[in-house]
Amino acid sequence: MELIGKLHLLLCRIPGIGEPVARAISWLFAGFPWLAGVRGNLSLEETRQKLIESGEMMDFPFEFSEVENGEFTLELSYCPYGFTSEGHKRACDTAMDMDRVLLRRCGAELIITDTIPEGASRCRMVVRQ
Repeated sequence: MELIGKLHLLLCRIPGIGEPVARAISWLFAGFPWLAGVRGNLSLEETRQKLIESGEMMDFPFEFSEVENGEFTLELSYCPYGFTSEGHKRACDTAMDMDRVLLRRCGAELIITDTIPEGASRCRMVVRQ
């Protein structure tokens, strides 16, 4: 994941075309799980379970809330892409497009509320379906 982060940092430094290219790469990467069988889910709980399983598989220390009022939160104490400073905001946003697209394909919406590059102590996201 850190290599993907470094790629996004590099691309976002290229004036004019870097950011669109970084987003296109995220969209392309989001297509791989789609081709491997990730489909729309029947429930938000199933989406949550898929995220739990993928986090365990990739050894990410996600913390999940319970599903309540049609949404749940997930938090990470560090950025798996390696984004740590304010100068990483654009790269963070372009890399997170992969997660947004993947969750959209699962019938959910990812809302990023706090990020480490914005100065938060941890990344926090809300998933709605």
